[in-house]
Amino acid sequence: LVINQRPLNATLARQYDGTTASAGSTLSSFDALQGGETLTMTGSGTAASANVANGIIMSSNGNLALADGTGAASNYSLNSTVINIAFRVLNSSGSKTYDGNTNAVASDVTLSNLAGGQTLSHSGTATLGSKNVGSSTISNLSGISLANGSNGGLAGNYTLTGGTHQLTVNQRPLNATLARQYDATTTSAGSTLSSFDALQGGEALTMSGSGTAASANVANGIAMSSNGNLALVDGTGLASNYSLNSTVINIAQRVLNSSGSKTYDGN
Repeated sequence: LVINQRPLNATLARQYDGTTASAGSTLSSFDALQGGETLTMTGSGTAASANVANGIIMSSNGNLALADGTGAASNYSLNSTVINIAFRVLNSSGSKTYDGNTNAVASDVTLSNLAGGQTLSHSGTATLGSKNVGSSTISNLSGISLANGSNGGLAGNYTLTGGTHQLTVNQRPLNATLARQYDATTTSAGSTLSSFDALQGGEALTMSGSGTAASANVANGIAMSSNGNLALVDGTGLASNYSLNSTVINIAQRVLNSSGSKTYDGN
């Protein structure tokens, strides 16, 4: 009795990489291995398409070949090979200045893990796990839409599901204005805070410590010659979400009181 080789149909599987290369090392399954045997594959062939799809046939089997596993490759022949090309998983990262919300707009987000020199366009708004300063996970990418880019970048070959998605929220710099009456000193206490220029979402902060004004005389917008130990303090917002960029003081005219006496003189 003659025992003939059993023909096998092989399925390869990998993520989209922008090429038609189909390596035997990406073997996913055979259709007709016997008795629980296993085989592997060596070499490489060429798929008929580089784009995402299942069951893409080989335009050339190249040097794809069966290799021994727990079974002997000589008991089988390679009948056909197809490849399943899956979406390529993108990573995203970026940064924004604290703005009091959990939005991550597309312009703040950079995509990575693209194949070759391909690019994609993206638009929309994602959601962060936290609004506060620090590294935050982009927890909801459903608001971001991918669109075709350049160098062969097709949105249909990529997905944002999975991968690593982190965005850094940086402190928002604040300019503080203090205000008090003239007192003949250059002392500039945080307790005299008048306003900040860029608080977000209706938040409030206060200030502690004291700095030194460049002048003791009446004027607006006097710069600090030294910020001393002036510091931001939590209010309805968190001081850690902001940094103190600059401080000026408005020194107003000192209001005088008057009193005295005279002897009655009829006027």
